[in-house]
Order: sequence, then C-alpha cells, then structure tokens
Amino acid sequence: MLKPVVRSAQRGLGLVELMVGITVGLIVAAGASMVAVNQINEHRRLMLETQVQQDLRVAADLMQQDLRRAGFRGDAALGVWRPASGVGTTLEVPAQAASASPYAVVTETDNDGEVALEYRYARPDGAIYTLAAEPKNNEFFGIRWDKRTKALYLKVGLKEDKPNWQPITDPETVEITQFQMTVHTQDIALTDFCDSDCAGAGCPKQQVRQVDFLVRGRAKHDANVVRTLSGTERIRADAITGACPVLPVVPAA
Repeated sequence: MLKPVVRSAQRGLGLVELMVGITVGLIVAAGASMVAVNQINEHRRLMLETQVQQDLRVAADLMQQDLRRAGFRGDAALGVWRPASGVGTTLEVPAQAASASPYAVVTETDNDGEVALEYRYARPDGAIYTLAAEPKNNEFFGIRWDKRTKALYLKVGLKEDKPNWQPITDPETVEITQFQMTVHTQDIALTDFCDSDCAGAGCPKQQVRQVDFLVRGRAKHDANVVRTLSGTERIRADAITGACPVLPVVPAA
C-alpha cells in the first residue's frame, strides 16, 4: 500500500513576487519624490518672489520719501517779497525782494550707463536754516540705476566733492532690469498776484512737478522670477520763477 506524499507548505516569497514588490515600491517612492521635489521648488520660488517684491517695495519707499523733500529751501519766506516794516523808526527793516531758490533744480540723466534723477534740498545747521548762494555738500541728493551693476542707488550728499552713492538694492539678491523716471511739469501763471499787468517770459509762475517711476527686478538665482513696481510722487516744494514788474515811483506833488 502506497503512502500519500505530503508536500510541505511554501514559505517566503518567490523571485517573481519579490521583483513585482520592488517595482511597485520604486514607483511609489518615485511619485513621492516628485511630489516632494515639486513642493520644495514651489516653496523656493515663492520665497524668491516674496524677497524680490519686498526689496522693490523697500527701494520704492526710500525713493518716495526722499523725493518728497526735493526743492525744499528751508525758509519759504525767502521766496516772496516782504515789505518794509517800522519805517521812520530805529527798528526800520527795509523791504526784502524775493530770491530765486538754489534748490529748485531737478536734473534727469538717461544714457548707456545709467538712469538718474538728481535734486537738492536744504538741511539745517543745528536748528536753523542758513541762506547760501549754493547748496552745501550735504544738500545734494538723487536716485540712480546703474545699468552695469543692475542696482539702485541713493545719493547722500557729496564726499570730497564727488557724489556719494549708496546702494538700496543688493544685486546678489535682485537684479534691476528696468528703471524709468519721468518728471511731468505744469506751469501755473501767477500774474494775478501782480499789482500791474505782466506779460512775457519774465512774469512769475509756479512749477508743479510730479515724478512717475517704474522699477522691474528679477531674482539673481532664478531669471523666471520677475516683479514690476510703479508709482507716482509729487515734488512738494514747487519752483517759483520770474517776478512782477516794478511799479514806477511817482514823485510827490
């Protein structure tokens, strides 16, 4: 009588099953790796966009704060005629004619190397403003884009009679690829304030000036991250030019 053959139960995995398991595991790992890499890249891009936008905003704030002061001469009374006072007494003060402001000049530059806007405003000596024919070395200011370094600069006075340009953007973080500054000037006639009729180029007028700017920057380490910021700032110290004609002196009868 033949004894039945007892087969032992299979233990472990076969080669085919092991290969299938490894393949499925590699597919899952590859998918997870792609998701992780995409998340890391998206986070990096978001951080770069935030950094570029923040750098442009800080630079724009600094430019606008400085532009608001352009043309300020310290003592506004120097720009208008002042009649004599205390006539006939020991305290007589003679009439004072209006004087032209040495701070009203705004200069624009746009060439192959730079785009710049230069201006001036008065700074006090202690607690007072002194009148001078020419601004002092610490009263020259400006905004400049250097096309070679791709950075923005503020001029903070003169140092050894040369412009003292200080960077307000870091080219190792953000490169400024475009910068525009346009000054719009509107002339307002002031002849109605003259005691006699005035005609011609020498009549008094007020210049209202407004600066439109645009700045575009890109991340140093990712050329695809580009941001643009634009704005408008009014130069608050209006330039007054010209003068009313002097009335003829009528001799007493």
